[in-house]
Amino acid sequence: MLATLFYVVWGGKNMSFSTLKAAGTSSRTKTLALSAIGVTALATAGYGWWAWTTQQTTVADKDASEAVAQPNAGGVRLNASQLRAQGVETALVKDAAVIPLDGLPAQTVAPLSTSAQVVAPYGGVVTRVLVDEGAAVRQGQALARIQSKDVLTLQADLARARTEAAVAAAQARRDAALLAEGIIPATRNEQTQARAAAAQSTLQEANGALARLRPVSGGQAGEYELLAPLSGRVMRRHLSLGQAVAPLDIAFIVAQPGPLDVSVAVPLRWRSDLHPGLEVRLPDGTTARVTAVGGDTDLSSQSLRVRARVDADQAGADRYAAGQQISVALLLPASQGTLSVPTSALLPAGSGHVLYVAEPTSQDKQGDLRVRAVPVQLLGQDESEASSAVRAVSPDTAPLAAGMQVVVRGTALLKSMIPLQ
Repeated sequence: MLATLFYVVWGGKNMSFSTLKAAGTSSRTKTLALSAIGVTALATAGYGWWAWTTQQTTVADKDASEAVAQPNAGGVRLNASQLRAQGVETALVKDAAVIPLDGLPAQTVAPLSTSAQVVAPYGGVVTRVLVDEGAAVRQGQALARIQSKDVLTLQADLARARTEAAVAAAQARRDAALLAEGIIPATRNEQTQARAAAAQSTLQEANGALARLRPVSGGQAGEYELLAPLSGRVMRRHLSLGQAVAPLDIAFIVAQPGPLDVSVAVPLRWRSDLHPGLEVRLPDGTTARVTAVGGDTDLSSQSLRVRARVDADQAGADRYAAGQQISVALLLPASQGTLSVPTSALLPAGSGHVLYVAEPTSQDKQGDLRVRAVPVQLLGQDESEASSAVRAVSPDTAPLAAGMQVVVRGTALLKSMIPLQ
């Protein structure tokens, strides 16, 4: 249409020009006319293309935003093109057999049944340290030497008790012989025998005080050795050369070879669910079983101490060192109604979480879905499998069951589209 109008106007001007000049059109004028016609044709074609593409884009945008324009309490309906435009992807809801409590702080410790603490029975000064941490020792092997004034006093008491016991025993024998000859009365003999018995008891007590010690042959006065109570490996050394130790201070921890125990701090809210036999998963996939649950609360962390034993038959069960700080997952049994969903399906909503269930519509349209929001309670997460254990907050009004599909991609956009009721 514009081309025709341009041609008429241009033709009128050209006729007027011909009348004024009264001459034929020059070759230059013809060239300009042809160029103007070409430019006009191109402009008309470009305008038509712009108008058509704008109309198509508007229609597509309207289709993509149609679900946003019509939200309702039951969710929104999305067709296949809308799902592709919003990048919506879904995954399957499964029944949860366990509730994983991931990220619990834990520490590896020596097992109680196969470990022992070596204490210094008497205070003193450390003169020799004979083994270091990690050393293999046999039962009865000397671990350290300590010089003690208390031991020196006990050795003197022992020597005195031996002398007194020997003198009392000799006197008792003489009085027994004199009584047999009728030289002394029976009462004197009874007193002598009683003193001999008391001296012998004092000697036994003095021997018992030093029975756990092994004096150092050729060592300093009052010097004794600490001995390994069992064969194993020195897990920890608390002594250093020249250190002053008090009576009953811990000197060494010795443990037999084998897997270590794991001490786990569990939040108090799970106290009623804790019992021996629960599975504990270590960072490398090694598993342990709960053997004991603490009866009191740790004041600093307000948690319960749970001890678990690593199965010795597992590969790599001995790869951890005693005292190592690790993060573990405690697997609690799941109650009825607990479901497992991908962690990416959850979005925070207030003090809880929400996920979006995608279901086929009742209409006979292939690929159409109805998406609705379901508030859930997050019970636990398993970082290794990127899954979470959840339970629907209101199962009657917002049902959630195994076999359903939940949105794992495009959830942020859906949160703005679907109002929570």
